Amino acid sequence: MTDSSYIGRFAPTPSGFLHFGSLVAALASWLDARAVNGRWLLRMEDTDPPREMPGARDAILQTLERYGLHWDGEVVFQSQRHDAYAAVVDRLFNMGLAYACTCSRKQLERYNGIYPGFCRNAEHAREGAAIRLRVPELIYRFTDRVQGEYQQHLGREV
Repeated sequence: MTDSSYIGRFAPTPSGFLHFGSLVAALASWLDARAVNGRWLLRMEDTDPPREMPGARDAILQTLERYGLHWDGEVVFQSQRHDAYAAVVDRLFNMGLAYACTCSRKQLERYNGIYPGFCRNAEHAREGAAIRLRVPELIYRFTDRVQGEYQQHLGREV
């Protein structure tokens, strides 16, 4: 089977060396892409400079290469894409698919990770606010190759 439109991705964080679990995830993603003649892209999640370990970025790339996991194209660095992400956020707001939330983690901690929607219909400024996606009242279903059938109502369960 070949599907040259298939794109696999791996996005390590340079806060340390590549650990075994991440290497296994990279391998699985790489194998999926190569099995259908697809592309495999690498994106470095370098958005938290204080937590980055000196030399980790190069060590991660060298480890992937040493194991024969060669990516297609240039490595994308998250830290260099702020303008692209801002444009997407603007588009989501303009389409009514995102909203600003000023709730603190402290205010939300008693809801066990399920956002109660306090800011969903409020008009808060985006500056300093979290950006939340407005999800439809639907149940999403899919079949995972390992776990089998799965379904979730994002608005009520996430």
